[in-house]
Amino acid sequence: MKLNERSVAHYATCDSPPDKTGFLFKKGERNTAYHRRWFVLKGNMLFYFEERDSREPIGVIVLEGCTVELCESAEEFAFAIKFDCAKARVYKMAAENHAAMESWVKALSRASFDYMRLVVKELERQLEEIQEAAGAGCVGAGVGGLQARSKTSRRNQVARSRSGVSSSSSSLSSVSSSSSATNTSVPIAGQKSLQDEGQLISECSKENGITWSKPQAALANGSVETACVAWEACGDSGNNTVSDGVRAPPVPPRRRGASLESPVSPGTSCFSKLHDWYGKEVEELRVQWLQGQ
Repeated sequence: MKLNERSVAHYATCDSPPDKTGFLFKKGERNTAYHRRWFVLKGNMLFYFEERDSREPIGVIVLEGCTVELCESAEEFAFAIKFDCAKARVYKMAAENHAAMESWVKALSRASFDYMRLVVKELERQLEEIQEAAGAGCVGAGVGGLQARSKTSRRNQVARSRSGVSSSSSSLSSVSSSSSATNTSVPIAGQKSLQDEGQLISECSKENGITWSKPQAALANGSVETACVAWEACGDSGNNTVSDGVRAPPVPPRRRGASLESPVSPGTSCFSKLHDWYGKEVEELRVQWLQGQ
């Protein structure tokens, strides 16, 4: 893999925050002694400088396709960076103490994109499991809520139907009792009112001092039907009140001794006599007309 030295040097010394920094002892390739170097970890690139204040790195290790593991060395707290290729170089390093060694091993092991890809896949799997569990819980809660609502609605419907049946039965019983009471009371009240009216008509049958009345008609059921009689004045002509003290409307006056005879032809009270009288008059006029011809 080819890298642009200037771009790599700029990336190593730029202001981007590093993942880890510190001193380590690195074993040389030609000179097998361990040399103290300043290391800077950024992403999957491990830069090492001769000194901490150096402007440019003296080398870089790309941490892809490699493993970080402990190794046996003359130096204490040593570990190695190995690649899968047979001819690839093995980088041996040593930390100042055990805690630093563990920290660097963990950081270098997690720096590759392969490791990040595995972490992302694992996080996606966990997220899917959480979403499925949440969806199942929501579905279960929704189903439980629907079941509870359906049970509640059924109970309400049953209670309403029972209350409706009881109210309808009570209303039917009250209607039947009231109808029976009405059926028994109506004829009695009707008969009583008819009797009172007949008695009133029989007692008060004088009009302007002249007694008049109309015969009552008997019905088939035994009750008495009176004719359409207006208010009558009872007693003297000056007294125009009924028994309850209510003033009745005045009765139209009628002439005393009124007769149906014609004033022109006396003795013709009926229609047949009147017809004969006018017929004689017409016959006399006809005879006179013929004589004049």
